[in-house]
Amino acid sequence: MYFEFIREILSLLYSSHTFFVGIATILLYFLSDRPSFRFAFITFSFFLIGVIFNDLIRELDYKVYVSRYIFWAANDIAWMGLIAYLTIKDKIHIWQSILGQLIVLPAPLLQLMRLVDRHYFDLTYTNYLYKTLLPLINTATVVLCFVPLFVIFTQYLKNKKAEAEVEA
Repeated sequence: MYFEFIREILSLLYSSHTFFVGIATILLYFLSDRPSFRFAFITFSFFLIGVIFNDLIRELDYKVYVSRYIFWAANDIAWMGLIAYLTIKDKIHIWQSILGQLIVLPAPLLQLMRLVDRHYFDLTYTNYLYKTLLPLINTATVVLCFVPLFVIFTQYLKNKKAEAEVEA
């Protein structure tokens, strides 16, 4: 029991995407940008779900390769749906939602294409595509969580520069 808990924590730390989105979530919380915080928090939650259930899904899906791709596609589609719903309710910035949807849209399609490629045709056409695009999609999603921090920081610098010019 104790060792499983430690293994879960180490797995979380090894998942750098989850770690960085967690940092963005914490920073956005303290900077009081609620829409961006919600986006980052939801993204962090879905990355965390992925990290926690990754080993379980792989154990259940050993040598079958069906459930894992359906799980990941469903996870991405659920994330996209929740982000879209909160954007409609004006709880998330529309620009962040649109960019997030555009970035993540290929992921469930790639997962389902990989399912067909590996399970039904027993081919490896999607190996390189899968191993290249998914890390890029995840990294772009992490960067999108940090973009509001850059906007806040540049706005702060512009305000400081304007104050300095008024004083001079």
